[in-house]
This record gives sequence, C-alpha cells and structure tokens, in this order.
Amino acid sequence: MESKTKGWFTVAMVFLIGAAILYGLVAFTGIVVALGLAVAEAGPGILLLLIVPAMALIGIGILVAKVIVDRVGNKEDDYYSKNIHR
Repeated sequence: MESKTKGWFTVAMVFLIGAAILYGLVAFTGIVVALGLAVAEAGPGILLLLIVPAMALIGIGILVAKVIVDRVGNKEDDYYSKNIHR
C-alpha cells in the first residue's frame, strides 16, 4: 500500500511550502504598505513599537523551522512510521 502513495508526501510538502511562501509575501506586502502609511501619519517613532512583535515572530519562525528540519532529518521517526504498526 505504500507504493501507491510513495510521492504524495513530497507533493503535499511542495504545495504547503508554496502556499506558505505566497501567503508570507502577501502578508509582508500588506505590512509594508501599512507601515508606510503609519510612518507618514505618526512619524518614524512608531516603528519602535514593532520591536517586541518582530522579536516574537522571528522566534516563532525559528522554532517552526527547527521542528520541520528535525522531523525531516530524523531517521528514527521514519523507521517507526514505516515499520511499526499499531
């Protein structure tokens, strides 16, 4: 049964990563436009308010990347998912 779905994981990951990249680009564009309008209205000091949320987003991004890299590179998890049946 594994041979029928062998490449499905790769295809699914390509779609998920592609969707995440496109969503990130659209969100980034919206943030840049909103920041431009905020700076024009309130002045450049408003950017100081974004330090804490930016640090939090960077930290979450690093943790998500770590989880993905750990899972993809873990041979023990691959072994158990392929060979151990409940």
